[in-house]
Amino acid sequence: MLLEAQGLITLKEDAGFTATKLDIAENPKNLNIQEMEAAQIARALADVDMAVINGNYAIEAGLKVSDAVAVEDKDSEAAQTYANVLVVKEGNEDNEAVKALAEALQSDTAKEFMETTYQGAVVPIF
Repeated sequence: MLLEAQGLITLKEDAGFTATKLDIAENPKNLNIQEMEAAQIARALADVDMAVINGNYAIEAGLKVSDAVAVEDKDSEAAQTYANVLVVKEGNEDNEAVKALAEALQSDTAKEFMETTYQGAVVPIF
């Protein structure tokens, strides 16, 4: 979906999040797309011209968002769908500890920590 957002390919209309290279409708630049296990992509950087790497693997590999050619827009469907969420067992929604945790996670302090520590690799969407 990131390649499509950058205008490099067009996916079939119903491709969605499980798209593979078989779901590419148009590839005007004739990109040779190689699928591989997400955890291995950062290690393959020396052997490819470009790669799409999940944020957690990019961070682990010491890559910086500032060096990326393109990044997922924080308002994209993918970013919204795969955002981290706080989930509690039904009936615990009004637990004071849960409320305190939710407040702390959505605080200006937490937001500043994410922005400073991850420099765009982790983006607060609250």
